[in-house]
Amino acid sequence: MQPLPGHAVTFSAKGIDGEQREQSGLVHLPDSAAPSGGYPVVVYGHMTTGASAAAAPSRAEPGHVEWRRISQGDALCGRLLRRGIAVLRPDYEGIGSIGSHPYLIGASLGESMRAMMAARHSFDARLGNRWVLAGHSEGAVAAMFASIATAPDNDAVLLGTSAFAPVTRMELSIGVARKMAGWVPGSATVSALIGLMLLGASAEDPRLKQLVEAEGLSPAAKTAWADLASKTLVELGRDDSWGGIAPNRIGGAKQAQMWQMLFESFRRNELANLSPRAGQPPLRIDAARFDEVAPAPFTRGLMRKYRAAGFELTGRWWATHHSGVMQDKFAPSEAAAWISERFGTLGQ
Repeated sequence: MQPLPGHAVTFSAKGIDGEQREQSGLVHLPDSAAPSGGYPVVVYGHMTTGASAAAAPSRAEPGHVEWRRISQGDALCGRLLRRGIAVLRPDYEGIGSIGSHPYLIGASLGESMRAMMAARHSFDARLGNRWVLAGHSEGAVAAMFASIATAPDNDAVLLGTSAFAPVTRMELSIGVARKMAGWVPGSATVSALIGLMLLGASAEDPRLKQLVEAEGLSPAAKTAWADLASKTLVELGRDDSWGGIAPNRIGGAKQAQMWQMLFESFRRNELANLSPRAGQPPLRIDAARFDEVAPAPFTRGLMRKYRAAGFELTGRWWATHHSGVMQDKFAPSEAAAWISERFGTLGQ
């Protein structure tokens, strides 16, 4: 598949430390003329690609080491563009911009989504005020946290949220992963993801940052720590980086305290704990039955909690895996229509 036509932009967003900083992203505009009121807008959050400038989707082209994940949302976004819907895709805080990436930290991810929408008229005057949030995996976390936050500005009207394979209950997944003593399928990526999770939680909690820099990590993990700021997820999963460290060998002398702080961060950023705000627009969740990252039992529990909390939820299951859910024949084939319906538009 050819990359979608688009252009890189920058915008201002509040960092996790409360300071305004420049972030980056991509803007995709439909070929069709803008309707009265401007193009409807979807702000789409990408899946995990890493935490460095090298992992920024706005800087990548086909052949990039992380292209499979970076282009994971293209099938959905292409369908939206053909329906006359513009798409904004933030890189997130610290990816392609100054600072550390607060991986899986909901407030930071949600702010990137909201701030890009707030800056829409600086990208193109034809971008309208009606918008829908969408995102896959880490991007689903971004979309959900943005959906319950205050509006980006007085004119923006949120009409819905579409979450694909949202990650939840990470304390359970990582609790099991930490017991991996050697190589099993996927363990290299698991170690890389644990490194990113520790990086994100450290950005949120200065105590954890100090512990990681002291005796929280094993010597091998401490050596690999610097890679998080320069490599993509694929590169982090290689033998010369986090992929060469078994998950149960990441922790150092004070690992018990380190894991406790990480799990506290998971609980603070747990999707299942979110409650709908007044006037919360409809929510759609597309999930994979054979998801190795967001296991189906966890997602079923998330859906149950959301319905009990009062979210107006549409759930759809697909017979595929975590990344497969974004293949055109699966979720995009129906989710694009659901998103289009939020705007009251029709299309292919």
